[in-house]
Amino acid sequence: MPARVDIAGERGARPAGLLGVRELRPAVVAAAFLVAVLIGVSIGYATADRGAGSGATGTATATSAPELSPAMRAPFWSTSRHPGQAHQVRVTDELDPVVLRLALQWTVANQIKAAGGDGSITARQVTVLDGMYFGAIEGVDAAQDEFWSVGRIMVSGTTAPPDPHVWRRVGTSPWTIVANGQGACDKIPAPLLQVWKGQPPPCIG
Repeated sequence: MPARVDIAGERGARPAGLLGVRELRPAVVAAAFLVAVLIGVSIGYATADRGAGSGATGTATATSAPELSPAMRAPFWSTSRHPGQAHQVRVTDELDPVVLRLALQWTVANQIKAAGGDGSITARQVTVLDGMYFGAIEGVDAAQDEFWSVGRIMVSGTTAPPDPHVWRRVGTSPWTIVANGQGACDKIPAPLLQVWKGQPPPCIG
């Protein structure tokens, strides 16, 4: 008859140290995991970008996106598209020409801040002078439509960046400065130059 094995007795005969390690290992692993998680959270909090408190002055954080992305009227070509075709567009046809100009003014204010200029400058200190040119190039859809503007500016209270200024907006994304100063108008797409019959007056002065 096979001998019976005393499982309880055999377990009790194991070395106490080995038994303790095997039984405590899950608890030790769990504790180590918890410590690692807490350390990770602490590091993430310490290195996170917390907006204005981080001291960033770039265009993306200097002002809110809505101010750079004003609502625009649906373009007349939206129902019959010819991608790549350029159009002269009138600022006065937009939903709010004042808000459109304000977006361009914000880009200049942000540029001045990013260059180490007056950190308190606002769009209200920037004026986009009359005579601005505004145009567009059709995209395959509304998200790819490109809107361009060319103009000259005046800034009160600080030195103004050199003119002319060339701005662009793609779809509903924010307005950005493509280039300013000498050679800026070389960035204007050729189809728009054809519509404008050459570089517009703001490029010349």
